[in-house]
Amino acid sequence: MNAVEHAYATLRKGILDGTYPPGAQLAEVELAGHLSVSRTPVREAIRRLHSEGLIEVFPNRGAYVRTWTRAQLDELFSVRALLEGHAAALAAQHATDAQRTVMAVLCDDMDEAAAEPTDIQRVAGLNDRFHALVHESSANSLLPGMIRGLIQVPVVLRTFLGYSPERLRISLQQHREILSAIRAHDVPWAESAMRTHILSARHELDASS
Repeated sequence: MNAVEHAYATLRKGILDGTYPPGAQLAEVELAGHLSVSRTPVREAIRRLHSEGLIEVFPNRGAYVRTWTRAQLDELFSVRALLEGHAAALAAQHATDAQRTVMAVLCDDMDEAAAEPTDIQRVAGLNDRFHALVHESSANSLLPGMIRGLIQVPVVLRTFLGYSPERLRISLQQHREILSAIRAHDVPWAESAMRTHILSARHELDASS
């Protein structure tokens, strides 16, 4: 792994696991010393993280881990609910047997990862794969990219970190309901189940903050 990849991977992991919390400044000189690299790889890593929406860069102030206001989160989740609900509705019409089978496997894997001791990082990763497969199963070439632009990984992970064991169980059960609706080819049910799932996560984010 070269210096740029090392800096990028380390900083990205630190943002996602909370080592660098929202609002934390990412000072090039300090990071270069900590990572034992020059400032050039750090600068490139920051550029990549900025392009992913994980950090914000302000003129004459530097780079900071991105923060979200309540209004921004409301906008983010409301649009996600609309688009992901539509994707689930289309998946109820177009998902293949193979795609439905993989969704079921992912649900099983999430249940396993959520068991004691809970591996939240793995749950979050499997959750991302489940949702991505629903988007792909929509058979709409535009939806996956549009939704991916709205999914902020730190927000998703922060949501999972705030879940109680009971709330996590409910979230995973909601995945099962989405899958049941897709298997039943029930378009309104699939759309409603997905929208409920997304909006309940928004509510939980407020409750845990």
